[in-house]
Amino acid sequence: GLGGAASTTTYFTVTGEVLICYLVPTVVSTLTQSGATPTVALGVVNSTSLFIAATTATALVTGEFWTEATGGGTANAGIAVPAALKDIVVTSNIGVLVGGTNNVNGGTLRIDVWWRPLSSGSSLVPA
Repeated sequence: GLGGAASTTTYFTVTGEVLICYLVPTVVSTLTQSGATPTVALGVVNSTSLFIAATTATALVTGEFWTEATGGGTANAGIAVPAALKDIVVTSNIGVLVGGTNNVNGGTLRIDVWWRPLSSGSSLVPA
C-alpha cells in the first residue's frame, strides 16, 4: 500500500538518465484513508509532483487512469496520455508521496512505464 502521511512509496528505482516514454497510473481499486482525506502526488525525488500534483486520494476510483490533480478520467474507458506523463527525462526514483496528516490505508494503484536508457548503464526497475 501507499502508507503513511508525508511518506513516499517508491515504485521504480532509477539509475543514470532515463527517458520516460509513457507513464500510465491505473487505479486497480479505490484508494481509502484513515481520518481526514490525504492527498497523493506522483513524481521523483526532489520533485514530488513532477508528473501529477497533489490529488485527493479518494478521488481515485477503481478503473480510472490517474492523469491529473483532479483525479482520473472515466472509469473503464480510454485516455489520451497527457504531456506530463510522457517524454520526460529523469535521474531519480519515481514514487507516490502521501500528503496531509493522514494515511492511505487501502486500495491499489498500479503504475506502468515504458522507458528508454539515455546514459551508459542507466536502468529503471520496479522497487
